[in-house]
Amino acid sequence: MTGVREALTIEDAEINAALTRVEEAGGDSSAMMRDVAAAMLFSVQRRFEQEIAPDGSKWPAHAPSTAKARANRKTRGNAPVTPKLLRQTNRLFKSITGESSASEAAVGTNLDYAAIHQQGGTIMQYPQSRKVRFRKVGGQTRFAKKAHKRAVEKPVTFGQRTIVIPARAYLGFSQADRETIQRIAGDHYNAAVSGGQP
Repeated sequence: MTGVREALTIEDAEINAALTRVEEAGGDSSAMMRDVAAAMLFSVQRRFEQEIAPDGSKWPAHAPSTAKARANRKTRGNAPVTPKLLRQTNRLFKSITGESSASEAAVGTNLDYAAIHQQGGTIMQYPQSRKVRFRKVGGQTRFAKKAHKRAVEKPVTFGQRTIVIPARAYLGFSQADRETIQRIAGDHYNAAVSGGQP
């Protein structure tokens, strides 16, 4: 996760105590942390599929205008447009990775825009002008690509607007995550005490 600009650190006393017991029993903390990172990565991926926050609440739905635009649009580039939240290009979903060391496990992303989806916020889009190419097709005006020979270029100005992005948390611990990590720690603790493998 090199290049992470925002970090969310979650401390949990019960989990930390369980992990400490494994270390004190002489367990392989690197292997344990690898297992924890893998479990957390799986949990985050499931949240994207189920569109839920760590506390189990549903993510806010698309704004009606966004839902309508997506319903009318079949593709984005070569990829089909999906109605799933935070999955328009799948870039955020694919960027979620897990990593671990002997002392910690982490799951996150290095994308600049990941934090605003996790925490929510407001984006100010300033006024701007651009040249847009149009063409006539059967009496209707359509956008034209650069290669189109009969296109007409016109300046278009977009006014200032504010975009409110609701929080759709995907990083964090659920109660099920805590139980999973406790179970992983317990397996590694039992292996350390018995001298076997978890």
